[in-house]
Amino acid sequence: MAIREVMQRADAVRSGMALGGIGAGTMELCKDGVFYHWNIANSQPLFTGRPLQGEAAPNAPKPFTDRNLLFFIVRYQIAGDRPRFKLLQIENGDELAAMEEQTYTFPWMPGVEQIATEYSFPFTRMTFTDPEMPLVVELEAFTPFIPHDVKNSALPAVIFNFTITATTDEEVDVMLMASARNIVGYDVQEKIYRTHIAADSASTVVQMTCEMDDTHSSAGTLALAALSGDASYYAGWEYRHPYYELLMYNRTLGNIDDTDGRNMTDKKTGKVTAMARLFSTVGQSKIFTKRGERLQQTMLFTWHFPNLYGAKSDEGKHLEGHYYDNFFHNAGEVARYVRENLSDLTARTRGFQQHYFESTLPPVVLEQVSSNLNTLHSSTWLTKSGDFGVNEGMTAYYNRGPLATVDVGMYGSVMAAALFPELDKAAVLAHLRLQNPTTGSISHGIAQDFAHYDANEGVTDRLDLPSQYSVMALRTYCWTGDKAYLAQVWPSVQRALEYVLRERDMNHDLLPDMEGIMCSYDNFPMFGAAAYVASQWLAAVAYAAQAARAMGDSDAAKKYDDIYTQGCATFEAKLWNGSYYRLYNDIGGEKGDISEGCLTDQLLGQWAMHQAGLGYLVPPAHVKEALRSVMRMSFRDYGLINCKWPEDGYLHDYAHQGSIWVDQANTCWTGVELGFASLLVYEGLTDEALQVVDNVDSRYRKLNQYFDHKEFGGHYYRPLSCWMLINAYLGLYINLDHYTFAPRLPQVEQTLFFSYGHGTGHYQRQAVGNDNLITITNHDGLLTIGTLTLGLSATHFTKTTVNVDGETVDGSQYTANFDGAQVVISFKESISIAAGGTARVTVS
Repeated sequence: MAIREVMQRADAVRSGMALGGIGAGTMELCKDGVFYHWNIANSQPLFTGRPLQGEAAPNAPKPFTDRNLLFFIVRYQIAGDRPRFKLLQIENGDELAAMEEQTYTFPWMPGVEQIATEYSFPFTRMTFTDPEMPLVVELEAFTPFIPHDVKNSALPAVIFNFTITATTDEEVDVMLMASARNIVGYDVQEKIYRTHIAADSASTVVQMTCEMDDTHSSAGTLALAALSGDASYYAGWEYRHPYYELLMYNRTLGNIDDTDGRNMTDKKTGKVTAMARLFSTVGQSKIFTKRGERLQQTMLFTWHFPNLYGAKSDEGKHLEGHYYDNFFHNAGEVARYVRENLSDLTARTRGFQQHYFESTLPPVVLEQVSSNLNTLHSSTWLTKSGDFGVNEGMTAYYNRGPLATVDVGMYGSVMAAALFPELDKAAVLAHLRLQNPTTGSISHGIAQDFAHYDANEGVTDRLDLPSQYSVMALRTYCWTGDKAYLAQVWPSVQRALEYVLRERDMNHDLLPDMEGIMCSYDNFPMFGAAAYVASQWLAAVAYAAQAARAMGDSDAAKKYDDIYTQGCATFEAKLWNGSYYRLYNDIGGEKGDISEGCLTDQLLGQWAMHQAGLGYLVPPAHVKEALRSVMRMSFRDYGLINCKWPEDGYLHDYAHQGSIWVDQANTCWTGVELGFASLLVYEGLTDEALQVVDNVDSRYRKLNQYFDHKEFGGHYYRPLSCWMLINAYLGLYINLDHYTFAPRLPQVEQTLFFSYGHGTGHYQRQAVGNDNLITITNHDGLLTIGTLTLGLSATHFTKTTVNVDGETVDGSQYTANFDGAQVVISFKESISIAAGGTARVTVS
């Protein structure tokens, strides 16, 4: 008879949550229990060293197999029976648990039958079950993620919290084992293995390294730690020598260090070199005597690879390094730090995750935004000197695009700006250093080397870059109020804007003039006044006018105000077609025509304006109508496409365009979709926004790529635009000490999380009788408010009472002006809400 099997799309393993701190390198724990896509040892695709997987250096061992780099095994023995083993993975092939032919060599050590996985950033929770196993094994794996705390969010560490529960009343002897391969010098032949054991009453730490060229990119240390005083270890094993056979007879690992056994001596030369493989294991044992008994064990995996070199390392071998190297000298020190601070790191990480999900937002919105937080782990550089950038995109084996690309950062940078403004500032300042000193033009990206300008990138003529750089630079000032930072960036912003006025506005209409393909849509020719580029330009000018006033430059402020006023009028006159803002208008220019393309991103500049509450570029009614037109013309069952022309059929016909390298009109860019959804929310079109978000979310669930959003490569930077959904649903506008909370949700009672320049908090609105009680809770940092605008549930309110940390603010210290369904409260002196404090406003 035939053997029949059915495979469903959901069975495929394509992505998992990244474990490892910001800029520290990561690996992905997927639902089959395997750790994939390792980047911790400075390897490609995230960093610049040789690939760890898929390619080997000349004369080096064969490529490393990711399922053997870190794995867990449970040994259990019911009284009177033989010992049994379960690998905490779903097997796929023979090369398992460091054995090349496990099915043939050790058939008595299979994987578990089932793994149930739950992801909630930054936590991966797994439950391992098997009908043969008188145990249930639960795992919680995470790396600390604490907004506004860069050091503790950039740790090269993973925390594994195990709980093993007995499911039988028979006596069961159990040992949980964590094993890791020494990957130090993975691409170097000349090396000698070395291991250091540090055991005390609180932990057992096995640190692995190699004697080798200590300047090589793969030089460093790894550590496995079991946080208990009676853990055991076996360092320096390789299964052929034997190893697993010993575990058949022993309930502990025996505290053995056989590292020297993995180094071999050439009989002719006497030279000592490392053998192909070395593994080390830490374990914890316990005897269960009844059903329900538990073993709770925390294990750590840490690393330290300080030699991250820039991509142009052949030109002087510039050492970028890692931020974590400012605090630690080796992986053992990382493990000790995590152990000593475990309670605080765990509580603060859980606190963020719990606060984030304490929300009346639709669950699909919360989950979609949370999934993209993963990219801050999987795709970031954070150098020893504090330079920061997100890799634009990656495949499993190589990167796609440079770091901190300005056009993509226009969207994705909002997440870092909200949660880690220190990092957002660093990315802006890196581009400031690379600004063309002669023209003032802005570089597109940083080619994995913060010390060198990439003269060969070939996109320096992009017309959106000066505006995008200016918006990002000045938005961060608006969100943090950092006047010293503003003083740093203000001259460079002026140079960027003057470059556009001087060299890129050929008809002097105060809007940039497109001359073909020269923006983030790098397969879209646009000419003359183009809505995408011009709306961002106007937003940049609006930001600049405010910044000029803050800098005391009244002449510049007037200049930019005038440009803004005239530019907005020209934008409206040239581009509004009665339903939306057309792709471009070049009447009187070189091309001399009009394109009625309806670009989804036509009002990206308005999105930027909302981020700091700077008002409207064009009539609000036109904004709303344009957004509705986009939804009507471009929303499909498979997603929101980038552009649609009225004369199109189902797809835009590119036949008349000649050769194209990729179809950018008919495709969906996740970062555009999610950013556009947040603009829909700001404009009150919440039903349409939820359609877009739900479509993106379901699409990636079906693809099994929930943590790997695709555009130009995976783990793409642009989808981090989704963070603006958090702000938009709250109706949050932040401009220095002016805060607006005007929720776009219909219900009166709601709770919404937010992050601002110095901390995180919650907004809560409740109905108390006929009153609205609005509570702003500050979880950490210092929240300073000079003006507070609150959206209300109705229009009949006329009176306010303000209370800060239990103390009523005297009514003479503020004014309250009612305007329809909102109240604007202006304090004579700004109020400050410390961490753990609250401000309560009762509106009667």
